[in-house]
Amino acid sequence: MYRIKIENMNCMSCFHNIEDVLKDLDPNITAQPDIKNKLLSVETERPLDEIKELIKSAGYPVQE
Repeated sequence: MYRIKIENMNCMSCFHNIEDVLKDLDPNITAQPDIKNKLLSVETERPLDEIKELIKSAGYPVQE
């Protein structure tokens, strides 16, 4: 499981936008948001770099 800090994930709508992009890559992906702390927990077989790039491409910069 990956935990990714996403500074501008401010609401559930933001999360759903990110989740939609991730599900296009891997329909079996599991993602859980922590909006308060701006963290996304992701469970997938895909590499972390690929997940981060997808999130960035959706307009949500990932904190390294």
